[in-house]
Amino acid sequence: MADKVIYLREKPAAPSDERNFKIKYADLLNPAQFEAVAHRDGPLLVVAGAGSGKTRTLIYRVARLIESGVPPGAILLLTFTRRAAQEMLRRAEQLVGDRAGAVAGGTFHSFANNVLRRMGAPMGLKPNFTILDRSDMEDVVNLLRTRMGLASRERRFPKKSTIAEAISMARNKRRPLEEEIELDFRILASIRPSFWNLPTSMRATSSSAVCSTTTTCSTTSRSCSSSMKTCAAESPIPIGT
Repeated sequence: MADKVIYLREKPAAPSDERNFKIKYADLLNPAQFEAVAHRDGPLLVVAGAGSGKTRTLIYRVARLIESGVPPGAILLLTFTRRAAQEMLRRAEQLVGDRAGAVAGGTFHSFANNVLRRMGAPMGLKPNFTILDRSDMEDVVNLLRTRMGLASRERRFPKKSTIAEAISMARNKRRPLEEEIELDFRILASIRPSFWNLPTSMRATSSSAVCSTTTTCSTTSRSCSSSMKTCAAESPIPIGT
């Protein structure tokens, strides 16, 4: 028998004694919901369909974490809409009281926005950036097409929506635009030389204000970061890099 055992990860916690909780989770949830709510040993992915009680499960999980001694300020609850987040936190407060008010809740986009504004300095991102939606992005693309002389009917060049989609896909997949065109936009391959043969300065300009649909950009942005899909005040780079 070994004299010493070294765990490469924390040892799974023993099942909690339900008598220690004011809320009778096992009685209020079905077995699958209860398993998700009571899980504490590392990350957990739950796959659930419509009407399976996803919202209820998340609310009770927040309550369970608080009752287990987790500081409410260390809990982050993210949803796709602000209304849903507010409703879930309100219902959590009904279960465990005012303690749930300290839980950080909101949408994925608002959380990412706040993080970038507070902690974006190391990547050269100023806190006063603004956000471009898809319509703004297409307007920027169309402005660049016009300035580069590619918007006339005499020249065979993609529409602004097609260009925006290709750039967005390339950014989201973290690969060069030229490679994205080859793989997923082959219909554009025939006109690609008309773009790539333009002066480098013009290609760099076209990359300075165009990002994916979920991009955050600085008002004076010069380039886009593929990993965070943000624009930072750096020197221009060719759109295919």
